[in-house]
Amino acid sequence: MHFPGLIPLLIVLGLAFLLFSRPGRLSGLMEDLGKGIRGFRKGLVDPQEQKPDEPPAQVQDRSNEDSAR
Repeated sequence: MHFPGLIPLLIVLGLAFLLFSRPGRLSGLMEDLGKGIRGFRKGLVDPQEQKPDEPPAQVQDRSNEDSAR
């Protein structure tokens, strides 16, 4: 039977320690992941079904004002 080396084992143990060292940390991570997935799904909604947002404000082009002076 082949066992993993010391370095990969230390990496896995370090990651496990970071995830489970504080109570509530893993649940907070899962909550953030759920919010991200919900936001992603909301972004995939058909554009025709979405309510049109207010158009972005128009900015006047002032690039020629400096050269006219």
